[in-house]
Amino acid sequence: MSQLPDAKHLLLEQVGGRLNITFNRPEVRNAINSEMGAEFSAVVDWLADNSDVRVVVLRGAGGHFCAGGDIKERKSMAVTETSGEDPLMARNRQAGLAFNKFENLPQTTISVVEGSAFGGGMGYACLTDITILSKTAKMGMPETTLGVAPAQIAPYVVKRIGLTRARQLALTAERFDGQTAYDYGIGQYLAEPDALDQVTEDVVARVLKCGPMANAATKAIMLRVGTLPAEELISFSAAEFAKLNRSREGVEGQTAFAEKRKPSWQEN
Repeated sequence: MSQLPDAKHLLLEQVGGRLNITFNRPEVRNAINSEMGAEFSAVVDWLADNSDVRVVVLRGAGGHFCAGGDIKERKSMAVTETSGEDPLMARNRQAGLAFNKFENLPQTTISVVEGSAFGGGMGYACLTDITILSKTAKMGMPETTLGVAPAQIAPYVVKRIGLTRARQLALTAERFDGQTAYDYGIGQYLAEPDALDQVTEDVVARVLKCGPMANAATKAIMLRVGTLPAEELISFSAAEFAKLNRSREGVEGQTAFAEKRKPSWQEN
């Protein structure tokens, strides 16, 4: 098992097949600065090559998920004269690449949203496979009120809740609570604040009952819907299905079912 990357603004805790990633700048409601963004990107690269981790849980320290980008840092970068590649463009592009790689990770990803989840924070909430919302969370896309665009999170918001609702939220900068976010389709689970931890543990337990290779293949198939022609998707899905059935995991899972016992991965 390879060592986790070093991180100053992320708390990283691996427990068996689970990795907890906690945004850790509570003094600014976990706003994302360049260092945190680079650290997140490094962790995503590490996860992409790590089959020991089966589920990733994304949270924020201090009662807030993530307040979005660090506006003070961004403002400073905007007024600094540069030559060569624009650092704002490079920073934004790097964030977009990390989002794309995170979405396509083989692991099942879960975000646990409480407190503030604005801008990039809302983007992360729309990016994970599963999103658990506190009823009292506060969410929104305030970028347009600052004279900028939700550039890299917009595609994930559109994919999560649809173009019409995403345009409304971005072009009005509406703020809303966790219940409304659930109604909009941002999250799949809704919890009272004092039940958030228990709901999270229940969801993680459900994920860990599934075969890790099966979950990874299922994600890969679903994420190709709408991006591949129908016949290519059929062929891709058939190949994944055959590979899984012949794999050690597929044989174990179906044998365990026939023998009326738990498959081996549920004992890990």
